[in-house]
Amino acid sequence: MAKSARLPSEERRKQIVRAGLELCRDAGISALRTEKIAHKIGLSPGALFRHFPSKAEILRGMADELIDRLESTVPEEEDPWRWVEQFVIRRARLLRDDPEMRLLFSDGFIMALPEEAQEDVHQAFSRTWRRLTEQIRRAQDAGYIRADLQTHELAAAVAGLVQSVLHPPIGDVPEWSEPEAVWKTVQDLLSERAPAS
Repeated sequence: MAKSARLPSEERRKQIVRAGLELCRDAGISALRTEKIAHKIGLSPGALFRHFPSKAEILRGMADELIDRLESTVPEEEDPWRWVEQFVIRRARLLRDDPEMRLLFSDGFIMALPEEAQEDVHQAFSRTWRRLTEQIRRAQDAGYIRADLQTHELAAAVAGLVQSVLHPPIGDVPEWSEPEAVWKTVQDLLSERAPAS
């Protein structure tokens, strides 16, 4: 193990979290050992615990990082139709391009988190759900989205279509994981009268 350069504490904490995420991504949650994280970044296990007092705190830091990435896809856009479009494309792109995001959809990873971190993940998904249903309702009220289905039914369909990019392409449609293709499908599902782009 090569000795690691001295880094400011906050930077070292980020490095530890990234190393933990990489280990879980590459080898699964069972591979997450503090000595492996320390070795990966050139620290002794004792030095690791100067930055995180326990493995549970490392896991919490990992969950916080993934939640931050997830929430970065929630638009600020005011127009509800544009909000839904930006959300679908941003979230699909993140889930497609960031393999560590799959951990948030893994029961093994979620169950390994400390209880408070599990609740944080749950709350992050709940916040997204509330925003998505609110924007779909607003778009329905504006006449942009079909009104023959309930808001929560449409939101569930949108969330499912976005999360489908986590799975390998089905059959002969490899373009399905393209965020714009997901948006086109969502648009077809939601539209009665989509505003011109």
